[in-house]
Amino acid sequence: MRSGSRTALERARDRWEGLLANRPGEELHLGIQIFSVVDILKKSYALANALEDESRVDDERARLAQTVLGGRVSDEVTELTMGLARDSWSEVGDLTIALESLGVHAILYGARRENLLGETEEQLYHSSRVLKDQRDLRMAFNSVIQPAENRMNLVNEVFTGANPYTVALLRRAVAVDEQSIATLLRRYISDAADMGDHLVAAVTSALPLTHEQEERLTAILSAKYNSDVQVHVSIDTAVIGGLRIHINDDVIDGTLASRINGVRAAFKN
Repeated sequence: MRSGSRTALERARDRWEGLLANRPGEELHLGIQIFSVVDILKKSYALANALEDESRVDDERARLAQTVLGGRVSDEVTELTMGLARDSWSEVGDLTIALESLGVHAILYGARRENLLGETEEQLYHSSRVLKDQRDLRMAFNSVIQPAENRMNLVNEVFTGANPYTVALLRRAVAVDEQSIATLLRRYISDAADMGDHLVAAVTSALPLTHEQEERLTAILSAKYNSDVQVHVSIDTAVIGGLRIHINDDVIDGTLASRINGVRAAFKN
């Protein structure tokens, strides 16, 4: 998004948080309804364009949103969409992107209210690792042959231990055809980290870290980046030894495998 659209989204998010604060327990329901509006707009390019068409006056765009959505979703979600339609967007499609973001935000907001934000972030990360490691499962979730509803139901069968907020986001990730599940899960994890006001460090190790090692690594990274850091550890025996750390746009590769490859490359040259 360009700056104009980001500003419009921030305004909408501030208004939306004010409503969510007065609707405790409704966050999941409202988030899922927002996703249904996004799906409506994706199926009707003409409608999505009309809601962003600045040749129409802003109230006309808002009335169009009300006409289309009235009775199909809650008044709160209809009014949210009307507010977005009144605003200006830098590029075609940004209103739909903003709605998707606000749906995710609503679900994470509910997780935070129930003190489940950290757990949700951890479960999303674990789920992303499961899908990376299990090719058959990944293909089943990515299959466009299967209707979205079937893929969403499969989430409930596979991730039985996840909390409702994690499940809602996983169901959304497998239902969106335009982007990969891995990309969406990374975005959700990043959004959860932003809401929790910390950075995410994805750590790959050949062996599980002890609690003391994980605490020490967290302290080192927090000091280095001058921010709270949440460490997510995944196991990959291919690294042989050491750690590979992804944080922000940085990659800190201290694995034995990378050193061996470096030596091999030196000899080849």
